[in-house]
Amino acid sequence: MDEYVKSIESQVIPLNVIDTQGSFSNIPFVFFYENVDAADEFMPSVLLQNSFFRTMQEFPVFAGRVKSKGIGNVSIVVDANNINMPDYVEDNSSVHFDSLKAAKYQWSSWPEGVATAGPMTRANSDGDIKLINVHVVRLLRNSGVMIYLSIPHYVLDGEAHMEVMRRWCTVYQLMATNQFDAINELPAYTFDRNVLHQNLPDERKPVDETTYRTFTEYSYLSEWFAWISPEWRGYILSKIVAWQQAEAHLFHVSNASVESLRAALREHAHGIDSISVNELLLSLATKTLAQSQMQSEGRSFDGGVASSGDGKLPVAVIFETRKHLGIERQDYIGNVLIPKIVIQPLDELEAPTTAESLARTMSAFKDTVQNLDAPLIGSHIDMVTSRPSCFTRPITRFSRSKTAMSFVYDIMPDMYKADFGNGRPEWVSPIQPFRANAVLLLTGRDPTDGVDVFMTAYPRVMKEILKNEFWTSFAKIIY
Repeated sequence: MDEYVKSIESQVIPLNVIDTQGSFSNIPFVFFYENVDAADEFMPSVLLQNSFFRTMQEFPVFAGRVKSKGIGNVSIVVDANNINMPDYVEDNSSVHFDSLKAAKYQWSSWPEGVATAGPMTRANSDGDIKLINVHVVRLLRNSGVMIYLSIPHYVLDGEAHMEVMRRWCTVYQLMATNQFDAINELPAYTFDRNVLHQNLPDERKPVDETTYRTFTEYSYLSEWFAWISPEWRGYILSKIVAWQQAEAHLFHVSNASVESLRAALREHAHGIDSISVNELLLSLATKTLAQSQMQSEGRSFDGGVASSGDGKLPVAVIFETRKHLGIERQDYIGNVLIPKIVIQPLDELEAPTTAESLARTMSAFKDTVQNLDAPLIGSHIDMVTSRPSCFTRPITRFSRSKTAMSFVYDIMPDMYKADFGNGRPEWVSPIQPFRANAVLLLTGRDPTDGVDVFMTAYPRVMKEILKNEFWTSFAKIIY
């Protein structure tokens, strides 16, 4: 740890609106490792901690603090004389790995207090927003280890989050085999936000009207929310999420389920074989949520007439754009997520799900998922860069709607590649508390068979989702 402290140099890393537009939440995952061979020294504490802090030398950004100046101008300020130390905790549990496995790793089986940071980015009891939280839980009788890793979206996105875990695993294995010099030869990372601008083309495409209005329409609430401190903003959002009491479930969609759905859609959707599982899930999850919201309010579908509010459901479809910008091979640690805001008519979404009605919803989302390229991304970045306070506008707009949902379109990278030398983790899971009406696609334990779907909703709505025959015939609940 002393070497880590000595390695930190003072610097300021300015963030851009691509960082701050998602800065309200953390990225928290828990990795489960079983001591299959009953080894006396299984993922030893000293080596885990030493390799972690050696890894942190490659990520000096985590030693900084989130600072804002004016409205919307946010930076990570690293002060070598006042380091914001990574939060690294290890303790022992009375829970055996076999108990977790028998319970299929459902959240209720976990030891208490695994998540040392909540779903939203807020200050801890010392008043600091920690930029990385790690909790190592040693299970009963050395039966295994759980590792909780949470990083605020201020710093990076899901792809970069997994890169941090992969690098920790690599450093651990090199230290375990005394290959210390090899650590110094590992590729370096960049935290320079100019990487995005340097990879934008000269050509531009117009941003769609709904997304443009969402980010550009002025509101006093949004401006105030951008003006207050990151700590105060995090406190407010944490209270809102706690008030929501959202219920979460994890589902699995197998390849067989996908092919069955394709077969049912074939006569209604042109080119169905080229349509990705992401696109299928976007349409089906949106319809399922809208129908379940309707039923939770005691309403029923009545001849195609929407009977609530203005009859619209806003959906933020969030895309990972490294490939579009040609930086997927660069070791960029930051955010490259671009949201497109879509308004879908409730009368269509609330209609019972059939192959025909689902095909219509897919058609409505077609431009959203297919009209994404580097010129459009460039226009989005231009739009938000010229309005640094606009990062709060989507969330203040969405927080006023019970039905507005977010859908992360791209599947999270394979988190089961986090191998400390004893093989892939037995299980990887998000934490249960999260904001309502969110859908996240995850790589399953068997990456060759389908995808896992993490879905949240208000409790009354989730009750209806679990009864939705079309959804549950397609997506099988894990827990």
